[in-house]
Amino acid sequence: MKITILLVLLISFGASASIYSQNQRVSMQFEDATILEVLNEIKTQTGLRFIFNEDKIEGLQAIDLDVGNITVEEVLSEVFEETDLECKFQDDVIMIVERAPEPVIQDQQQQKEIKGTVTDDKGLPLPGVSVVIKGSNTGVSTDFDGNFSLELPDGEVTLVFSFIGMQPQEVLVTNQTELNITLTASTEQLAEVVVTTGYQKIDRKLFTGSATVLKAEEAKVAGVADVGRMLEGKVAGVSVQNVSGTFGAAPKIRVRGASSIYGDTKPLWVVDGVVLEDVVDISPDQLSSGDAATLISSSVAGINADDIESFQILKDASATALYGARAMNGVIVITTKKGRAGKNSIRVTSEFTMKMKPNYANYDILNSQDQMEMFLEMEENGWLSYADVMRSKDAGVFHKMYSLIESYENGKYGLEHTDEAKAGFLRRYERANTDWFDVLFRNSLQQNHSVSFSGGSETSKFYVSTSWLNDEGWTIADRVDRYTVNMRGDFDVTDKLTVGVQTKGSIREQKTPGTFNRSNDVVSGNYSREFDINPFSYALNTTRTITPYDENGNLEYVRMNYAPFNILEEYKNNYINLDVLDLSIQADLGYKFNKHLEYKFTGSMRYVKSSNEHIIKEGSNVVSAYNAGIDDPVISDANKYLWRDITYPNSRKISVLPNGGFYNKESNTMKNFYIRNMLNFNKTYNEIHSVNVMLGQELKYVDRQSDYFNGYGYQYNRGGTVFTDPNIIKSTNESGFSYFGMQEFRDRFVAAFANFAYSYKGKYTFNGTARVDGSNQLGQSKSARYLPTWNLSGKWNAKEEAFLYDVEWLSNLSFRGTYGLTASMGPANNASIVYRNAITTTPYDSEKQNAMFAASLENSELTWEKQYETNVGFDMSLFNRISLSVDAYQRKGFDLIAFVRTSGVGGEGWKFANYADMTSKGIEFSLGTRNVVGDDFNWTSNLTFAFNKNEITNLKNRPIVYDLVKAEGGALQGGPVRGLYSIPFAGLNEYGLPTFYDENGNITTQVYFQDNAISHLKYEGSIDPKVTGGFSNIFEYKNWKLNVFCSYQFGNKIRLYPSFHASYSDMDAITKDMKNRWLMPGDEEYTNIPVIASKELYDKYGYELESTYNAYNYSDQRVAKGDFIRLKEVSLEYRIPKKFLSKLGLSSASLKAQGTNLWLMYSDKALNGQDPEFFGTGGVALPVPKQYTFSLKLGF
Repeated sequence: MKITILLVLLISFGASASIYSQNQRVSMQFEDATILEVLNEIKTQTGLRFIFNEDKIEGLQAIDLDVGNITVEEVLSEVFEETDLECKFQDDVIMIVERAPEPVIQDQQQQKEIKGTVTDDKGLPLPGVSVVIKGSNTGVSTDFDGNFSLELPDGEVTLVFSFIGMQPQEVLVTNQTELNITLTASTEQLAEVVVTTGYQKIDRKLFTGSATVLKAEEAKVAGVADVGRMLEGKVAGVSVQNVSGTFGAAPKIRVRGASSIYGDTKPLWVVDGVVLEDVVDISPDQLSSGDAATLISSSVAGINADDIESFQILKDASATALYGARAMNGVIVITTKKGRAGKNSIRVTSEFTMKMKPNYANYDILNSQDQMEMFLEMEENGWLSYADVMRSKDAGVFHKMYSLIESYENGKYGLEHTDEAKAGFLRRYERANTDWFDVLFRNSLQQNHSVSFSGGSETSKFYVSTSWLNDEGWTIADRVDRYTVNMRGDFDVTDKLTVGVQTKGSIREQKTPGTFNRSNDVVSGNYSREFDINPFSYALNTTRTITPYDENGNLEYVRMNYAPFNILEEYKNNYINLDVLDLSIQADLGYKFNKHLEYKFTGSMRYVKSSNEHIIKEGSNVVSAYNAGIDDPVISDANKYLWRDITYPNSRKISVLPNGGFYNKESNTMKNFYIRNMLNFNKTYNEIHSVNVMLGQELKYVDRQSDYFNGYGYQYNRGGTVFTDPNIIKSTNESGFSYFGMQEFRDRFVAAFANFAYSYKGKYTFNGTARVDGSNQLGQSKSARYLPTWNLSGKWNAKEEAFLYDVEWLSNLSFRGTYGLTASMGPANNASIVYRNAITTTPYDSEKQNAMFAASLENSELTWEKQYETNVGFDMSLFNRISLSVDAYQRKGFDLIAFVRTSGVGGEGWKFANYADMTSKGIEFSLGTRNVVGDDFNWTSNLTFAFNKNEITNLKNRPIVYDLVKAEGGALQGGPVRGLYSIPFAGLNEYGLPTFYDENGNITTQVYFQDNAISHLKYEGSIDPKVTGGFSNIFEYKNWKLNVFCSYQFGNKIRLYPSFHASYSDMDAITKDMKNRWLMPGDEEYTNIPVIASKELYDKYGYELESTYNAYNYSDQRVAKGDFIRLKEVSLEYRIPKKFLSKLGLSSASLKAQGTNLWLMYSDKALNGQDPEFFGTGGVALPVPKQYTFSLKLGF
């Protein structure tokens, strides 16, 4: 900002003239902080403005500050106590100037008085000008009217007038008694708050884009290890959905909604100027799948939150312009801490988190008594008979009962075959009411400890930190250990050359229940996961009539997959060990040719390796299933895990795993090299015209490799000796699968960019950016592979206009506008022809051959997805108490990649093409208020709100029914990116079966999920919320600080869990809705809950009945609103008073207690306890728990 404009602000009264700046009270806690950080915090809490020389401030050493509810004057006195600077106060402006020397008292006979006024070249008075007798320490400073008075010795004296931003001036005094001095402005700029884009730092008042700056202490949530989850509700326009709470699984994060139909929609993560590449590509739909790959989907899971200094969320085309064709989804920039000049310091943070186990009071599950009553009704309807149960795939209490009835030992049966005996046996299980949440979950302890060291001199600074996260497991089947290290050094080699080097690393060791990938059955309209032992899913889907232990305290087994099963035993024998190593090295170099021209270089190398070992031991249900029913012809034929040699079609099935278990391993490796060169020119002409020009280029190499190996016959109980039956290899080959494989991916990316910025007197700012990106992932043609993107933007700082100078209630007002073209790669990962090797599938091994096939044809014209974006906004502050930032935007996406039907020439019926279009629009705002400002008590509030709506305007896909009705939703022209559609329910028929309307309006019980006739489906709404935000209140009383934070979302629909089935076993849990089910003819007039189908009814309709009940699960009867208001965080912090710290040898200390995810204050009653964010898909997915955290922070 120009000095003349600042001086106008200086002599203007603040928005609230009744509050004197030095008497306002603040509370803050800093460790190893710069003076600039302290001043910015004071500005944030009070609205006060500062004028200072940035060079003078940057040279000061870092400080520790821990104050509660003291005046600004007291804070600044402590901050500048040991410096040669002092503060001058006038209303809402604070000037930091060099401390005036103490006047020297001289003999009165030798003195004469000189008075005068100092102004700038515009005639405005200059307060705080230093007036010193040259060669002495005698001097004064001008008052706020620019006046001064000084006693001088007789004779000729030279006075030196100096002021920040002005050229110093020397004046010879002989016989004058009054002086009028005019100082001219220098080219020196005054410091302002800056926005960091990852490429450059920009003065906030000159920044033309839409961005939110969030300090680490504002974002951090104690007890939450993944920093991606910390942004929920805290930034307007940023939506965070916790579709899985398991560590390492990324939440679904979107900045201003979705921008691609089938491509990636998550924002770009940037740490210290370098993009964090994903190890694996996980689509938004896959994030909620619960598959093991989601455990490495979070790019930031290896970052220690205590190493973060700030978040910068870049939202519009102007803010993200320098990222070009990778920034269509927004950018989140993380700046980590670095060393400060001054004394060395040590920071210690310890967090102890207790995760609370769930309970059935929150869920719609029948207790064991009601469940047993339903089982007995099923028995009356032909189910659970001896013949069916003893040969069923899954069975519980009734299987145990029939097994005892047929057992005969020591001259008597295990259980008499009488009604009284059977009733007596079932009574124990009727009363069991097993609390599976209590059995499988625990109130677990998570610890997170972090230590950092920092310090250095003016020319050499260092920062070193390490942390350890230990989570003993919310369930009995999981645990996590994470270790991080961060080392950084910044060196001023010469006045022109600066060098920075940093190394980051993290190691993760994680255990989860064993899982296989989820598969979709589009025939019956169901998804399934073989051998799913997810603790949360098990607790919700398993009857409470069975027990984990028998009456003697021994493990009690039921039947799953035709084999004995006990969930506790299974966790010991079926689990995943995940190891992740993440290392990076980064070097930054800067060279100043002169004060206007600077060169910057950034280079980094990152190596990531993940290893997923799926251990399946001999005692597991998985291995038992591969051996179950060999001696029972009925079970043998039904057991799909047994194998029949097709060479002998009449032979009986045999086991292909007679010895040992499975050792399945999957690895992912990534090597990333990044280089960037930039040249920056910055100059101000005549204190009016500010010009900034930046040129740069960057190069990215990413090599990824994924491989897998399925080991058969690994004998865990015999020291790891391998005994592989060749039949399992043969059966695998016959199925068309390979037991090992490897794939390599090469990602090459190059870009060149230029940025021009111009500001006139700090009032009018214009910015333009152009960039060209190229990637080998796209088509071979130059027009497809290379894409120019651009942006034009402007800003008007209206408050600095003359007609607003004296508007006391208006503290700040500025308007912004931007229009530009951004892009992304979409779902494209290769545009060349892809050949694959395979072995032909034939009945006989002698006929098998090596084969090569074209997996996909060349797509030379496949190019970038593009988007035009318009954004307008304003920032306003009132009375130094209220701050408001509002943005409205419109996006027009085109050339979006989607499948299109082809003629089939070449054997490819569907092909990726750039043809789809979509639009989105929205509005967002952040409102901050200082409600109460007192001597001991302060209350501040912050509200964020965002509305986003998108619509697909052109899409020629042909989805089937299942694509649109599943919980993840589907894409359809005229709808949102992911809309939820339902099969229209037509009521129950005379048998209590659900019926539906087909595409012709007819009522039927038969639904074909593979049908592409979809016009009759009912549109429910988007699965993504239209409205998101948060509301926080901070109350401070002396050294106490209370924070209450709520997050909310509205405007989306979610699919309820699929609870209804054509048939049930005595292992299935049943919801309380079943109490209102159809029981007899005529009930269809009063209820929409279908009947528990009798065996006779099931035999009549056959397998089609499965589709009928699944259609009910996907009907409009099984939809709820996704709206919620959640009490996300409540924390109480106490800062230890400074008078006690000195006695303990500490520079700072605080204690904090916090509750997270405490209460779902509002949600749709139809959810019946279902979390509106969690999909409940099993596998490794778990909901986010309620937890309590105690934190201790110490500074030395």
